[in-house]
Formats: sequence, structure tokens, C-alpha cells
Amino acid sequence: MLKLSNTVFKRINVISISFLVTIGILLNLSASSVRGLKEYNDNFHLIKRHIGSIVIGLIIFNIGKKLSKEYYKKLASSGMLTITGILFLVLTYGVVAGGSRRWIDLGDVNIQPSEFAKPIIILFIAYHLSNIESDKSDFYNLRKALTLPALCSILVLLEPDFGTTLTISGIILMQLLFSEIKLRYPLLILALSPIPTYIAINIMGYRNRRFSIWYDKICEGTNIDSELLADECYQLFQSKVAISSGGLFGLGPGTSRARWGSLPNAWSDFIASIAAEEYGFIGLLLLIIGLVSLIISFFGLGLTSGDDFIRLYFVGMGSWVLIQTVFNLGGIVGLLPITGIVLPFIAYGGSAMVAIFIGLTMAYAKDKIEDL
Repeated sequence: MLKLSNTVFKRINVISISFLVTIGILLNLSASSVRGLKEYNDNFHLIKRHIGSIVIGLIIFNIGKKLSKEYYKKLASSGMLTITGILFLVLTYGVVAGGSRRWIDLGDVNIQPSEFAKPIIILFIAYHLSNIESDKSDFYNLRKALTLPALCSILVLLEPDFGTTLTISGIILMQLLFSEIKLRYPLLILALSPIPTYIAINIMGYRNRRFSIWYDKICEGTNIDSELLADECYQLFQSKVAISSGGLFGLGPGTSRARWGSLPNAWSDFIASIAAEEYGFIGLLLLIIGLVSLIISFFGLGLTSGDDFIRLYFVGMGSWVLIQTVFNLGGIVGLLPITGIVLPFIAYGGSAMVAIFIGLTMAYAKDKIEDL
């Protein structure tokens, strides 16, 4: 009988990430080629940038993992203050695209600071919740751990970026559930969460419309209004067309029809639809198995660790992948509203790719300073 030790979960983790990164390259090679040709006169423009992001992430990982976790703990507070300041600057000086101010222009590339907030918040929460002051109340410890992350979430929401806000909030809640904080506090936060969610949805008009369309199932069925089909229901309808056309075994690698413009954001938000179209139900199933294996391995690494900080950090990483996987896959088939959340390690997006490798770097850092 296989004993699920920390070593086994680490092996599953490495294999899952390797698989997802590889399949992500293959999918983006196809999905991004048309856009690359149309906008940059180069079929391989976007895939080169995608691979470049992976290379940068791997360089950071291989250098950063040689440092000690104690070193990263010391950076938790300063990192949190820095990313909070950067997110404030984004609202003031950031680049506007698609109706949102989420990016900072660095010349040839735009970076999305909200993506880098995720690993920093995971580190910050893990550090503070693993160093609870026993002589203080749980409310005091919660306030100390949650004030800056909550402020970051508000700043991200104001960009507006509801999907990232949802991801960050979910990560924080999951870390709270696995911490030594009394269970009534995260359960109370969970019970009250519909109130800020309702306010957030109604503050953002386009998001309110997306939620209403999903909740009222306007885009379901066969008798969809033609105006809706050409507008609010267009993305979801084209996603379902791509998925259904793949059948059991798919049309074949590089043969997607949706990538020719009928499916917007085929290389990012809807990369899983391209996977289903080209590799069929079997291919999509393998992709899901890879993601589920990765999620289980992160939680397994945390729960088999005897250290509170390591447990909470890996729970944060597992929650990151879990939340984004659920909302992305749920969105492409209409089970959940479309949020713009992408699949980790797979979808195109330089900031998202580098950010999750940074998160992985701190997870695999040396346990002790003398290990350097």
C-alpha cells in the first residue's frame, strides 16, 4: 500500500507542474498563433513570450529556492507594504486596457501587480498565523494578519478586477480555516461574505450584468435571443461550440477553428476550450487530472509537514490553484459566471506565470538557514 508521505506529495507536485507547463506550451502554440500573426505579423510572437515567462520563472525558482524560509519570513512585512504601495500606484498611474487599470507599463512589457500580490499575501498570512501571540486575543491576531491583505483586496477590486479579488479572498479564508485561529472566526467571515460580494458586484456594472446573465441562465438553452448571442452570450456560446466540436478525441493538435477569432481570449481565459477542441474529452480530462493532482499535492505537502508556517503556506498555494481552476473551468461551460480567471501554469500571461513560480520558489525554499 502506498504511504502518502511528504516525499510522495513532492514527487506528485513536480510531475504535475511539469505536465501542466508542457501542455500549456502545446496549447498556446496553437491558440495564440492567429493573434500573433494578426497583431505582430509573427505566428510565434506570443508563444515566445509565454516560454520567456516560463524561463524567467524557472530562473527565479532555481535561484530563490536556495535561500532559507527564514529569509522569506523576514521579507513578509516589507513585501506586503511594498505590494500595497504598488497597487495604490496602479490605480493612479496604471495602464488602462479593456476598461480596467491593472497594469504598469515597463516598455516592451506590461506587468500586473495584482498577480504578484498573491504569493506575497500567502507568505504574509502564513507568517502571521504561524506566529500567533498566545497572550493576545484571536481578534488581535486576526487584525494583525488581515489588515494589509484586506486593503490589497480592496485596491485590486477598485481596478476593477473582481476575479483576482475573489481569488485572494478565497486564499485568505482557506489559510484561516487551516490555522490555529478559533473556527468561529473564519466561519463568521464566510457567513458574512455574501454582503461584500453583493456590494462589489453592484459597484461594477459590467460584472453585475455578467452575474445576472449567469444567475438567470439567459445564455442557456437553444432559444437564445440573437442580440444576446452576438453580445453577452457570445463568449460562452463559442466556448461551448469549441468544446462540443472536439468530441471524444478532438480535432487534432493545431487544428482549432475557434482560435481564428470566433472565441475571444482563446489563449488565456478560454485555453481549456481549445484543449477540449483539439484533444477532445480525453485531453480535457487529462488536463483536469493534472490540475487535481497538483492541488492535492499542495495540500498534502502542507498537511504532512510538522511546521505551522509550511502547512499554511502550502495550503495557500493549493487554494490558489483550486480557486482559479474551479472558476475557470466552471466559467467556460456556464456553470459559473465568467470572471477572467486563468488556469495556473497553463494559460498565457507573463505576470501570472512568473508570480506562481515565485510562490513555488518560497514553497521549496530551504527549511533552515544552515541548509544554504
